[in-house]
Amino acid sequence: MSPVKTWLGRLIALIAFAAAFGLAFVALERLDHRPRTHDAFLYADSAGLAPDVSGRIVSLGIHDNQRVIKGDKLLVIDPEPFELHLRQAKAQLASIEAQIALTTRQVAAQSSGADAAATQIERARSQLAFARDTVGRLTPLLGKGYVTAQQVDEARTNEKTAESALTTATQQAQQAREAVGDTESLLAQREAAQAAVALAERDLRNSVLVAPFDGLVVGLDIAEGTYAAAGHPLFTLIKTDAWYAVGNFRETELPEIAKGDPATIWLMADGAHPLQGHVDSIGWGVRPEDGGGPTLPAVGRTLSWVVVAQRFPVKIRLDTPPPEAMRIGTTVSVQVRHE
Repeated sequence: MSPVKTWLGRLIALIAFAAAFGLAFVALERLDHRPRTHDAFLYADSAGLAPDVSGRIVSLGIHDNQRVIKGDKLLVIDPEPFELHLRQAKAQLASIEAQIALTTRQVAAQSSGADAAATQIERARSQLAFARDTVGRLTPLLGKGYVTAQQVDEARTNEKTAESALTTATQQAQQAREAVGDTESLLAQREAAQAAVALAERDLRNSVLVAPFDGLVVGLDIAEGTYAAAGHPLFTLIKTDAWYAVGNFRETELPEIAKGDPATIWLMADGAHPLQGHVDSIGWGVRPEDGGGPTLPAVGRTLSWVVVAQRFPVKIRLDTPPPEAMRIGTTVSVQVRHE
């Protein structure tokens, strides 16, 4: 082989090696700035719908996997017990209202009696003052012979009678004041009765379970006649106004991901039509393998015999999700473009 061909071969090999190295460098840099994961799935917020009251379901207006709109009637619990409780509460309130009206009239009459007794005191005081004045005028005249002893005795007797009358009037006025009642306790009972009516009305309203938001009914396995217990979920309602792709990224990739970064999502069922979204949030914690933090998301590690970088969930909100393709748990791939 000639030296020219030898050097030409070496040059071609060197160029090929440099090109491969350059492509590898570009690929690594691309991966660093565009983290990607296949460990991802679709997610949407959901709520386990439970009634606020207990009772027998008499009407079920939905079926499994049905779309509903906020305010739609989902089911009806037998309203008869709650209607009876409401009637009972209203009757109790009416009874207390009648007692208040009667007591108010009685208090008015007792107050009039107390005012009359107070007037009698003033009259008795005036009579006593007059009797004392009479005794004071007649006593000096007895020694001069202008009045008789009988007249002075009569004046003193009138004075004692007036004192007794004043004492009696004062006692009667005190008794009249003490006899005046009030409606304070009845007013407190009325407030309690009004609260009971409001609670009965609320229970009656809550016998009808309505959709709190637009969504999809899933996990429905009950029928009319089922006894619904307050606080126990009967089915799940998926909130469909926002869909997310949750991708588990290695902790070494998190520095290249920021809130608001654009992302591309590929559904396994339809990889030819990628979806667009933006990073909504980055997880701050995952559940350790030895337990702890029961409310933290669980993200397992695939290898147990080497140290593997922990993965953290990154929540990406889809911009325009196609409703017919959105299902919780759908497998997807996610790529984030860090800007």
